[in-house]
Amino acid sequence: MKGYIKQLGYAFVMLLAGLCPMGLGVVFAGITSEKYSGFIMDLSVFAGALLCMFVMKKQFNINIKDSLKKPDPKETVLIISMALAYTAIMAFTEYRSILDEPSDYRNTLTDWIGTAFLAPVSEEIIFRFSMLTLLLMSDGHRKKIVSFILVSAIWAAIHFGGDLPRFADIFIVGIILGTIFCKSGNIIYCIIFHSIANAAIYIVSCYSDFIANQMWLFYISIPLFLSCMGILVYMFDNRKIVKE
Repeated sequence: MKGYIKQLGYAFVMLLAGLCPMGLGVVFAGITSEKYSGFIMDLSVFAGALLCMFVMKKQFNINIKDSLKKPDPKETVLIISMALAYTAIMAFTEYRSILDEPSDYRNTLTDWIGTAFLAPVSEEIIFRFSMLTLLLMSDGHRKKIVSFILVSAIWAAIHFGGDLPRFADIFIVGIILGTIFCKSGNIIYCIIFHSIANAAIYIVSCYSDFIANQMWLFYISIPLFLSCMGILVYMFDNRKIVKE
């Protein structure tokens, strides 16, 4: 138990390292126009991710290059399909308001860069590559389950804005991403899923007046998502980084 508490302490140090540049981000966002404030915050978290990579390499001798493998085309198609299906499910459930109220918010180039690239890369490095990797070093099946739940809960809490369905959504995605990383050992797959899902929800918001009438998307998304997830776990099983 003491060993796990020690790893837990290291994981929280990585969390602080990843999020501490946000302080500077808040300052710079406050002195710039509101149009670029979101992009600046994304840049600050990206700087935190770079700091996490440095600490993981120097302090724990863990190189992110070991988790950056060339994605398999078939697995990548499954990841993309799963991300799109999950986005459709969320659009017709939690994000129903997006479909009812069309919006062109966050439609600038900087917002798209932050949403589809900076945020996914940064968060996957901080939460999955750094925090989850350190916690999964501990022995014991129960500890690994606790690690999945804990990292996902912290990630959801960071995004929490007082909306419980939103918290549940992010928490579930955290479990999915943790499973993908644990089974494949490849952070690229997590980044792809995260990036596609982030970009898709904003595309949905831009075309919500059309999508709102396409209920067939919702009905095919659930079996598509479950099928892709099942096939992925099966394909990844022999390569999982955490042995039972």
